[in-house]
Amino acid sequence: MKQVFSARCLYTLLRILASVLAVFLLGGLRLKAQNAVQQPPEMAGKTAGEYYKNVLVLKDIPATDLLPTMEFISVATGIQCGNCHDPQHFDNDDKRNKKSARNMMKLTFALDDTLFEGKRQMTCYTCHRGSNSPAINPEVAGEMPPRERTARVPPPAVVVPNLTVDSTMGVAPNVPQNPGAGNPAGGGGARPPQPVLPSVDDVLTKYIAALGGPDATLKVASLSEKGTIEMAFPNPPGVQGPPTVAQVPSEIYRKAPNKLVTVIHGKDGISQEGFDGKVGWRQFPGYVGEDTGGILAVLKRSAEIVPAVQAKTNYTALVVDAIEKIGDRSAYRMIGQRPNGVDRLYFDTQTGLLIRLWTTMDTPLGSFPEELNFEDYRDVSGVKIPFTVHLASPQGDRIYKWSQVTVDGSVDDGVFAQPAPRPPTPPPAQTNNK
Repeated sequence: MKQVFSARCLYTLLRILASVLAVFLLGGLRLKAQNAVQQPPEMAGKTAGEYYKNVLVLKDIPATDLLPTMEFISVATGIQCGNCHDPQHFDNDDKRNKKSARNMMKLTFALDDTLFEGKRQMTCYTCHRGSNSPAINPEVAGEMPPRERTARVPPPAVVVPNLTVDSTMGVAPNVPQNPGAGNPAGGGGARPPQPVLPSVDDVLTKYIAALGGPDATLKVASLSEKGTIEMAFPNPPGVQGPPTVAQVPSEIYRKAPNKLVTVIHGKDGISQEGFDGKVGWRQFPGYVGEDTGGILAVLKRSAEIVPAVQAKTNYTALVVDAIEKIGDRSAYRMIGQRPNGVDRLYFDTQTGLLIRLWTTMDTPLGSFPEELNFEDYRDVSGVKIPFTVHLASPQGDRIYKWSQVTVDGSVDDGVFAQPAPRPPTPPPAQTNNK
């Protein structure tokens, strides 16, 4: 079976498990089983309103898109599930915030319909910017209260205009050919000379050569990475203040053609996410379930061992459109069109290696950006592997640092299998005090 990979996949694999929103999305829910090839009979072709209880505003979106949409709302507003839902009865309407959230969704839909000809221009993030309470008035800079964020949790993401690639493999008119180019005075003077950009084939050929060549790179059968993840962990219920930043053990296993599992050894137990070739699943303390919708679709494609080597196969259009600075390095920016969005891949002009991937997580309500930075490439059995992966997103920064990487080692298929659901904890025995 041929390996299939979209360059946006790796970020999703790293983000899902590291995100504290897993509990927000899934606490109190038990997802129906879902086959990775087709949806189960009870969900196939159904809307959220048909499949779930008491879904009103989002009733017409696909059922598999509901949970990713809830994740977008959480990221855009900075709230968790308990703000709107009873974790034991998600369909209840007892909480006022749930009714307010429905009204806010109706508002954004109405604004898009009346002001923007039905195009999605207004989202939760337009006003909230990661805060439950949008600012109403400007503040004096010196009086702005410091955000309750750690050094590893960035401020709200900068809104970046969407890029598109046209069907002729050229850059659409709204894509800046060379950012910053042109006459700064705005007059009619001549534009400065533009750099000559390489072709897509030239960039990808140099990338594969830098990794170790096609013979070494494309024939890797398995990859094991072990080390740590540094991230912010949520506080226990009732504890106020910023989250605690900690470094805990983590590992990722991949096996051709399409299997992977990511494991995080958190303070409260092991959390993991995997794809066994048919089913995508996740597990964290107290929960085992299967992925749905766009998250599952991305997970199915995230098992390729080396990212972006099959970019020409997995994007409907590709173009190298600019040179940008990434830190102190110059990089060719490659724009890749996928069915529901655009990715940006940055290749070092000197080494040829992939050093950054920018993408978005897409939902029916909106999208939010994710950025992966690949650092500290080292040779492992003839293949260059990044030993540091820095993920930046509105949810906070995560840094993976690998101390042990094995190429073509023995990886048992059992590690990719979905764990069996745990039996419910029996109630405590009654004590007769009579």
